[in-house]
Amino acid sequence: MLVDDVIYIGLLLSCIGFGKIYRGIESPQTRQWIGTGFGFILTAVVSGYHVTHYLLCTVVVALAVTRLTPKICHLVSFFFSFFYLLFIFRLSPWFGLSTPPGHANLIQMMLTLKLAGLAFEVNSAATAVGQDDPEGLNSAALARVGFMDVFHYAFSYIGVLTGPYYRYRTYWDSLHRPFALKADHWAHTCNKLIQSACFSVIFLLSNYYFPAKYALTDEFSERSWLYKFGYIYPTFVTFRMRMYIGMVLSECVCQMAGLGAYPTSCETISGLGPKDYKSAIALSNDPCSMKPEDLDFETVHNMNVWEVEKCILVREAMKKWNTCVQYWMAVCVYKRFPHKGLRTAATLTLSALWHGYAPGYYICICQITFFLPMEDIYVKFYKNSSDGSLMKTGLHCLLWFTRISCMSYLGLSFQLLEFHESWTFYKRCYFAGHLIVLVLYVIGRLAKPYVLQAQKKDS
Repeated sequence: MLVDDVIYIGLLLSCIGFGKIYRGIESPQTRQWIGTGFGFILTAVVSGYHVTHYLLCTVVVALAVTRLTPKICHLVSFFFSFFYLLFIFRLSPWFGLSTPPGHANLIQMMLTLKLAGLAFEVNSAATAVGQDDPEGLNSAALARVGFMDVFHYAFSYIGVLTGPYYRYRTYWDSLHRPFALKADHWAHTCNKLIQSACFSVIFLLSNYYFPAKYALTDEFSERSWLYKFGYIYPTFVTFRMRMYIGMVLSECVCQMAGLGAYPTSCETISGLGPKDYKSAIALSNDPCSMKPEDLDFETVHNMNVWEVEKCILVREAMKKWNTCVQYWMAVCVYKRFPHKGLRTAATLTLSALWHGYAPGYYICICQITFFLPMEDIYVKFYKNSSDGSLMKTGLHCLLWFTRISCMSYLGLSFQLLEFHESWTFYKRCYFAGHLIVLVLYVIGRLAKPYVLQAQKKDS
């Protein structure tokens, strides 16, 4: 695994270095073709002949987007993209094909989001006609999406390996708006390269001293309960660092290419882009008025590491973790799911399916729904407590501890993946994480009327 990761990081670094060459190409059409060609070469290097999966999937969605009415093209593209990912690509051995390599799975995962997301953008643009459209859903980028436009978007080297997810409009703006050339690319990238170097050192140390598979050994089973339960914390450090490295480097690829650069004054949001897109258009028509420091790459900011580390709630951590993909899940699944009461469960289930079939994904992601009711009780206590009070400080510490414990406890399943491996670990620590959450929930429910009444009197 480490050898594959080193090769993958090398490819990401080559993409970062290619950004300067890419930005130097004056013609948008030439730049687009070169970016697509380089991206196709990258996918072929990583996937070999499995690149045919990407081509076939892109052809079908391109036909759906360009030939079907916007009223149904998003549904056809969504269901076909996920059907292909879940049944054709991942069950390739059933059809006599070899199993795609692990990193090829990442490419197909991101391609699925991009192709389905493009169709949703086309649908939103069609329904936004004649309405007040501050977010620019009906922008010039979507006025005429052609067959080859879908291919360029799908195979552009920017984000083709690990993401982040970005809209088709963001890709189009990087070619046709002046922001990409005006931004201070190196200033944003340099700091993140330093961060990723630090994360790499921490990852190597934690992975060497606290490998996740050690939890399955006989030696581990003979350890004390405190050691076995505490082992979840250093293994989660390894998991976080691995994710941070990939996501931070993928952001650097976008930044060096100029993709995702927008004026800060337009209230840029991860995944979406400018919240005030009309102002972005006005500024693009007057590029001389912009300075490099007035532009940011928040649109492709996929992981706010410090915010993830310091937040005290699981809900909050989920929103700040892989934010561009979270944006896609919110816009394409959560907000569009017909049954409001099942939106959270449906979104989490699809997220687990998107990651793969390994039981560990479902054990980790879907079990979060059982943790949230306990958290909600103590959040209410926390919000009703007086600022600066001992109770609020204590609840702040409790919530942060339960958040990191929940993610560490469930995160080990995400690393072990197999059901019997996760079951072995949880059995060895006597399902302590589940029991602690249950006890805290019962205590919170019993104490809720008394605590809220006391807080009401104090206020």
